[in-house]
Parts: sequence; structure tokens; C-alpha cells
Amino acid sequence: MAWIAPLPLLWAEDRFSLGHPLLLWWVWGTLFFLLSLSWLPGTMESYAPVAPWLALLAYGALSLYLGLYWGLWGWWSRRLLSSGIPAFFAFSLPLAFLEYLRGHLFSGFPWLLAAHSQAPFLPFIQGASIIGVYGLSFLLAWFWGGVWDVIKGKRKRGAFSLLLPLALILWGGIRINSIPHGPSLKVALVQPNVPPRIKWDPAWGKAQMKLLIRMTKEACNQARLVILPESAIPYCLFQEVRKTRFFLKGVQNCKAHILVGTNHWVMHGKEVFLKNRAYLLSPQGQEEGYYDKIHLVPFGEYVPLVRFLPFLSALAGYRNGFLPGENTAPLPFPHIPLGVEICYEAIFPELVRSQVRAGAKLLVNITNDGWFGRSLATYQHLTAALFRAVENGRWMVRDANSGISAIISPSGKIVAFMPLFTQGILKGRIEEVALTTFYTLLGDWLPVVSGLISCIFLVIKGFKTEKLFDKRQI
Repeated sequence: MAWIAPLPLLWAEDRFSLGHPLLLWWVWGTLFFLLSLSWLPGTMESYAPVAPWLALLAYGALSLYLGLYWGLWGWWSRRLLSSGIPAFFAFSLPLAFLEYLRGHLFSGFPWLLAAHSQAPFLPFIQGASIIGVYGLSFLLAWFWGGVWDVIKGKRKRGAFSLLLPLALILWGGIRINSIPHGPSLKVALVQPNVPPRIKWDPAWGKAQMKLLIRMTKEACNQARLVILPESAIPYCLFQEVRKTRFFLKGVQNCKAHILVGTNHWVMHGKEVFLKNRAYLLSPQGQEEGYYDKIHLVPFGEYVPLVRFLPFLSALAGYRNGFLPGENTAPLPFPHIPLGVEICYEAIFPELVRSQVRAGAKLLVNITNDGWFGRSLATYQHLTAALFRAVENGRWMVRDANSGISAIISPSGKIVAFMPLFTQGILKGRIEEVALTTFYTLLGDWLPVVSGLISCIFLVIKGFKTEKLFDKRQI
């Protein structure tokens, strides 16, 4: 539906003069996000936790904020159209730039981008290896513009413009089967399915340790790399040794490397903070490296601006949360360095690209999506994450505490998965790929250029309007 979704409203706006484009498309975008993010209040109450009224307020405010980008798109594209810019440029230039802006402003939230709708359409999404996910949104909007030109009677120009996305789809169909193969590796993803509400309950700590040891040992017999999800260990692995010695001793001599999520406390000034950490353990159970989560969840892992607005800590229910990591260097798994993304870090293209440029050969996303329950959020999260595999030409393994765990090929195909709220071990085989994509080399150049061109056109339009006004005054 994304190939035609905005066109009926564009037509109605043009035919019936529905009102100011900014307001009209803001309402349209806000309704979209209200429906799509309906899982948010419940998650905030469970995860942060915050008061129900605050969760609802945050849900409404976030939907209004995200919807504003569509409002700006409607206004901006109309301004460009009225300047005589072809519709395929008028629609695509501002959309790519605005989605890029949304992915960076106020810590960024590139969730439910237009291109995410095309995740199952493998030939189309191969273009992410050249122009990234924001570039694919550019091409979707380019298609809208081509169809719009046809609707408005500019049939030759519109039909010609449609050749670009068509050519990309044909090329993508070829690319799917031409990605180079390399040495293979057996991996096993442990999905323990521990309910979030008991994960941090001390009464359940020992039972969790026993479960993780049993599942990890079983996985070690079938793979060279075993992965456990975010915060799989409900203690600080190498700091609360009295509580974790049981696990470390239990997984010794497992004959496989183990990547496991845990926490780690640090002193910052005179206060105690946590790090959301992933350790890589050797087959002997020794630490070989760790990664600290860099992009933290606002109000879930830290309170923004709490130093200047102390009352926010009371609303969020805590003051000292997590501190971000700083190092994107891959973890030193033999021959295939691991680029680790914890939780929703996998939705940020530039973070994963920096890991690949630093040498990561396999992308590993560990997460705990149990907070989302049986909602759309887990599917939306997985959908956003798989684009990182295509952009960088890397296999991705995604281990979630309660699902959806998945193994994703460099083409974005989910080759194996384990459903929600299932306990088990997902086994599969990945390959080392030494491919360097254009996106890895150049990054998000297209949305940046799109923003620059769009702003230039706006300035020119404003200048012409001002000159016309001056002449009328004379």
C-alpha cells in the first residue's frame, strides 16, 4: 500500500481544497503514528516504569511530534510543486531529508520509516546497499511523484520517471543471487523466554541461572558461537561473582564462544550508574571483550535533561539510570569480528555502519522485546533492524529474550526465526562476507543532498514571492 498510500489524500487535497497542507498532513501523520504506536503506553508503564497518565501524555506528544514530519512534507512538497519542480522531485527530496532529520534530532527515532513498509519486497530493498534506508524512502516518494504526474496529465514525464524504481527492482532481483559467499559458521541463539516481570526478581535469580546454563550447554554442542539476549544475566556478571559464579562455572569448556548480555555498574562522580553490556566469553569462560550500549533509550535507560530539570526523575521513577558506551570497535571473535547492537541500536543506520567500517563481519543484535508483549512493536523492531544487513552486506543474527529471534541474510531475507514467547534454541549457519557496499563507503549522502537542494528551492521560491509582492506595491 505504501506505493500509493498518500495519493488519494493528495488528489482530494487538490480537488476539494481541504485546507492548509501543513495541518492536513500533520493530522494524517499523527493518526498514522497513534495507530502504529498504540503499544507505547503499556511498554512505558512496564519498562520505565512511569505513571499511566504520563505514559499516555508521552504517547500523544510523540505521535504529534512524529506526525509533524509528515505535515512538513505535505507543506514542503506543495511549495516545490508550485515552483514548477517535477512531482517526483517535489515529493522525494523533502521526504528523504525529513526522515533523515527524524533519525537524528533529539537523539533520533527512525522508527516506521516509509521504506520499512517494503521489508518483504527483497528486490526493492537491495537498493539500501547503495543509498541506505532513507534513500529507499526517496525512491518510494519518487514513485508517488511519477504517478502524480500521470494523474495530472504529464504522462510522458511521469512514465519516464517510473523507470528509475523499476530499474532498481530489476537490479535488486539480480543482486539477491549474486552476493559472494565465504566461510560458514554455525551459530545458536538462545531464546530463554523469561517474563520481564520476574527477570529482576531475586526470588527467580537462581532458577534463571539454571535455565541459562542448561540451554547454553545444549547450544554449545551444536555451534561455534552461542548468543544469549540482552540482560540475559540478571546480575552484573563479573562484579556480583557470588551470584554469577554458578553460571560461569557451568559454561566452562563449552567448546564455543558465548556472547551474553548483562549489566555492569560504574562510579560517575559520586553516584552509581549502570552500563548495558555484552561480554564475549571464550570456550573456557574467560572474558575476551565487551561492548557497552551507546544509544540509550530516553526515559527507559536515562532521563534526558535531568541535570537541568530535576523533576523529570520523579516522573520517570528513577534518577541514575545507564551511562552510554563510547567504543564501536567489533568484538574479537576468531576470523569474524562481531558488530554488536543492543536493543534498538539496530534501527540506527549510522551506528551500525560505523561498526562495519571498523571491521565487523557479522552483525549481532541482542534485545529484550518482552516488554512489548504481543503487540506490533516486536515486528516493527525486527523490520527496522533487517535493513542494516542489506545496507552493509553482512549477515545479522538477532537474539531476543522472548522473540522474535532471527537469522537474516545480507539480502534482508529472514532465513530462520523463532516465534514470540517460545523457549528454545535457534540454530543456523551464517557466512563471512567481505563485501563492502556503496552505503558502507558513502553513508547517507542522498538525504543530506536532498535537504540541501530542497532548502535552496525554498529560498528561491521565497525570493520570487517577495519580488512579486514588491512589484505589486509599486
